Amino acid sequence: MLETDESYRGGAEKTCECCGQPSRRTWCMLTRDGLPYAVFIAACYNHAGVRESWIDVVFGAWGQDTDYDDHLTFGCRFGPGAGSDLPGATAVDAASVAPDGPVYGHKLTRVEALAHPKLSEFWEVIDFVVATDPLVYQHHYGHRAPASQ
Repeated sequence: MLETDESYRGGAEKTCECCGQPSRRTWCMLTRDGLPYAVFIAACYNHAGVRESWIDVVFGAWGQDTDYDDHLTFGCRFGPGAGSDLPGATAVDAASVAPDGPVYGHKLTRVEALAHPKLSEFWEVIDFVVATDPLVYQHHYGHRAPASQ
């Protein structure tokens, strides 16, 4: 079972480099069965009236003295797609605007991600984040996530 570890929750507000509008970011540790599992970083934008979120998920070992050698990052754009106003998820190159660093490990390209054995785990995390993260959910749906989520 996936859960958030709120002791690792963070957030920031930044200015979008392409349009100058504010963007909001959040990140949090996810646990699976009570153990550290992954970290997600979500950036929520409103580009010309289009609400979208860019979400990176970093899998690997977490904790003190971790060297990040096994870290692997997937990326996703969540927002309306061609022919629909409803948001959907699309794999993208991971952490493309983030500086390279050991915490991200290997940043997968879209092509690498779609062929990776952890792809189904990545989509499970994206589904969880979109349905439960307060910032991402409210950004796309205009209200808080239902309590039962």
